[in-house]
Amino acid sequence: MRHRITAGAFKELRKRPGVMLSYFVLRRTLRHTAQFQSELPGLIVVIVDKGWVDRFHRAAELLLSGQRQAFFNAETSRHRVVTIDSQTKRKVDLDVLRYSAQTIVVTDSFDILPAKARLAADEILYVDNPTPRHVQAVRKLTGRSKVDAEAARRVANGNWEEIDALLCRQSLDKLNYQIATGDKDSTSAGPKLSELPGFPSVRLWASELGADLGAWRARKLEWSNIDRAAVLVGPPGVGKTMCAGALAAELGLAFVSTSAGQWQSAGGGYLGDMLKSMRSSFEQAAASKSGALLFIDELDSIGNRAHQSNHAYYETQVVNTFLELTSRDTPGVMMLAATNRIDDIEAAILRSGRFERRIFIDLPTADERAQILSYHLGNFGPERIRRWTDQLHGFSPADLERVGRAIKRSARAAGRDVTLADVKVGMPARINLSDDALHRVAVHECGHAVVALSCDFVTAVTIELSDTIFEDRGVQPGGQVHYDTRDLVMHTEDILRAQIRISLAGLAAEEMELGSKSTGAGGYYGSDLETATTTARLMVATWGMGRVPRFHADRRQVERNFKLSDETSDEIGGILLEEWKNVKDLLQRKRGALVQLASDLLVQRTVRLEAGGEQR
Repeated sequence: MRHRITAGAFKELRKRPGVMLSYFVLRRTLRHTAQFQSELPGLIVVIVDKGWVDRFHRAAELLLSGQRQAFFNAETSRHRVVTIDSQTKRKVDLDVLRYSAQTIVVTDSFDILPAKARLAADEILYVDNPTPRHVQAVRKLTGRSKVDAEAARRVANGNWEEIDALLCRQSLDKLNYQIATGDKDSTSAGPKLSELPGFPSVRLWASELGADLGAWRARKLEWSNIDRAAVLVGPPGVGKTMCAGALAAELGLAFVSTSAGQWQSAGGGYLGDMLKSMRSSFEQAAASKSGALLFIDELDSIGNRAHQSNHAYYETQVVNTFLELTSRDTPGVMMLAATNRIDDIEAAILRSGRFERRIFIDLPTADERAQILSYHLGNFGPERIRRWTDQLHGFSPADLERVGRAIKRSARAAGRDVTLADVKVGMPARINLSDDALHRVAVHECGHAVVALSCDFVTAVTIELSDTIFEDRGVQPGGQVHYDTRDLVMHTEDILRAQIRISLAGLAAEEMELGSKSTGAGGYYGSDLETATTTARLMVATWGMGRVPRFHADRRQVERNFKLSDETSDEIGGILLEEWKNVKDLLQRKRGALVQLASDLLVQRTVRLEAGGEQR
């Protein structure tokens, strides 16, 4: 490809600002390709906005030849530019073996490309928006008045129809961008983060961010010095979306909320539709006059180029475009994402300069549960409802909001404000456990505790037993053990095997003391059996702790049920069987302590033990 054009071609180009802008953008898009850098032959597909196809066709002709004649007559060049336009039904002759040099295919949709073009293409590239410098250069070279960097940025961040309308406007000084760009968003109207209970892990970042944004707005801090992207990590229902909206309100930013699922469902769901929808979200955030917080839910659904699947090409294009968009430095635009599967996210998305900050949001503590329910009841008073919220172990903010609705519904039915009687009635229904079930749960949890205290990295345990479980909460433990541990810088094989024994101890205690096993140790991710099995798989498949110190797969692949050979699976089973025998032997030696501890738990319902054997 020609890196320079003739004076005659440049003279003609100055008369055509749309083609000039297309030429600048196309050079930028292709600058890293082998065809552009080394004049290698090949076929490149560029996907552009449908309204700009003709302009990019002419820009591609100029890029291939550098000549004025070829600029207007492609037949004079041995290279070729081919347009495949979704707006016309004209069949295009694309003989990929006919040309010995370089061919550029310009199209407005990946989905209409012939299969032959997809296979033959050395590169398939989506054309990005122009940069502000491109806008300023076109205006200068075509004789328009100069525009400042902010005006150029707003034009460049619009969609291609808006760029078409605004590029050559004589003056942009009095332009109402809200009308021009259709910017209908405003600062978030919901509650501010400071008005919501919970989210302690987000508050420090929000405080720092608020101070930095204030300094930037006062022109005392460069935008590049602001920590402007983070990802919220936490289980479903902890309020990540609510937190994002409240953060936007706190910072005085427009709230632009989207997700990978929304992008995927745009249009017909094709790749081109998804990428167009993705770009539109970023453009909407950039067009906001007040600045914006772009919130991207389901970040793990973006894709991962390391995945081996039948959709590898699709995922690669989506991830590449997302990386390109998140690499932009757009003053005033913050990015916040959310996920509950951080390990499934492409590493490049989480690297420094993109979503480099991870903020973990856990299930609320006992104090926070009371505060959250109180908030949903209209600041009813956390201390008045604490006796009930203390029983709601494992309830997320979304669960507590649902409980709050039930309480208020009870009060409305009685025609009064919320009372303590309504709180009691609105609590989730519970089922009483039988004496036999309580005994089994006590033995199970005490098995975990006895084995844990035999490990030198556990300093104390707290065992809890509940008389009831919730009626409609699915799988629930009737008891639980909390472990206090020393900080472990590195996990050794001995520690990992000890963790397997702790996980298997509840089931082993049931079998030894009651003569049978129950379903309480398995059935879901995060259960005792799943934890023990996953640890053994990682030991053999990725940490080199099997008979042969071999690496089979990345940890994330192993945790996603990476298919292992029969021999490797047998070795994993061998580790589990060995530690199953060891934990039963240990419990047999400490049977007296196990029986006494289970008896104490049945009476006291909560027992705490220090590693030295002291009970409190």
